Amino acid sequence: LNHIIMKNYFYYSVKFLFFLISILIISCGSPKKEIRDSYEEDIIGFWERKGTIEVVNGIPVDTLIWTDSDDTKKTRQVKFFGEGNRIFWISNISDTINNPWPGGNGGYGKYKIHARDSLTEYLTNGTGWFGAYLKNRKDSLNVKNESFGFDTYLSKNSYSQFMGDNAMDQDSKNQNTGFSEYYVKFPPSAPKTKLDGVWKRVYEISYVNGIAVDTTSVPSDVVLDIKTMYRGRFIYQVDQTGLAERGLALHGGFGGYGQFEYDGKGNLVEYDEFGSGNFPGSLERGPKTDGGYKKVTFYSDDLFLQVDKDTLNQGGMGFGSAETSNKTFRGLVYERVK
Repeated sequence: LNHIIMKNYFYYSVKFLFFLISILIISCGSPKKEIRDSYEEDIIGFWERKGTIEVVNGIPVDTLIWTDSDDTKKTRQVKFFGEGNRIFWISNISDTINNPWPGGNGGYGKYKIHARDSLTEYLTNGTGWFGAYLKNRKDSLNVKNESFGFDTYLSKNSYSQFMGDNAMDQDSKNQNTGFSEYYVKFPPSAPKTKLDGVWKRVYEISYVNGIAVDTTSVPSDVVLDIKTMYRGRFIYQVDQTGLAERGLALHGGFGGYGQFEYDGKGNLVEYDEFGSGNFPGSLERGPKTDGGYKKVTFYSDDLFLQVDKDTLNQGGMGFGSAETSNKTFRGLVYERVK
């Protein structure tokens, strides 16, 4: 009997020991997963650049805030990191002396965040000067994207990035000096809606007097119209480098940043704040002023039609006339990018 009791005691002791070991493994493993996932979550959202951090021998020595200087107080740059590792950025910094477009520049592609202190951008398309640069690099090197590696600092509400080994400023690298872009996270300006996500224009529909008269596909290798909408903010980039030669205004495309309101019933208002490429710099506005009104119709969760509303009864593309009373509008069909 004692032999049987001891055998059972040993059997259940071993089972209990394995149970304790399993609990310890799970409890020790969970924080690691939480840490790994937290920076992937923290990076998601819209970020506004506030200035520049001067770095010497890897040590931050000074922070230059844009609004503190008359030269940069009107400068805007916004970056978006989204689910699916999509990245958008746009700036109103323009170079009208060397380029034919009045707006700033921007980029689009994918990113990989390796840790809180390391991130790589793989950019494929853009607008303004940067769009022209990417097009030239892809064609000359026969590559699909241009990669940019950054040393980063990421917290929940602030982010900075310092270009690493592929820095274009070799003098700064040799002198162990450089500048880090400093960003602060935008708070959400609206709740999540059905429009939240990344979208690509796939069709364009022409309307005359409210009747669809023509539908045209939009090949991405000629024109890439890509748009992200997230928690009440948006960025769009229209890369037209495949449509026009370098040096022409059309080559710079156009893009914009702003905020939007959507009531869930098909009524969308977009408030552009600043733009890139051929977006006129004179149209820069404050937050939520002079909105553009759209009618949205969802074909499915991943496909919708957007048409400008004729709030002034003039015809969306300026083709209406007193003689013909024809009003021509453009409908844009967007497909979700997954």
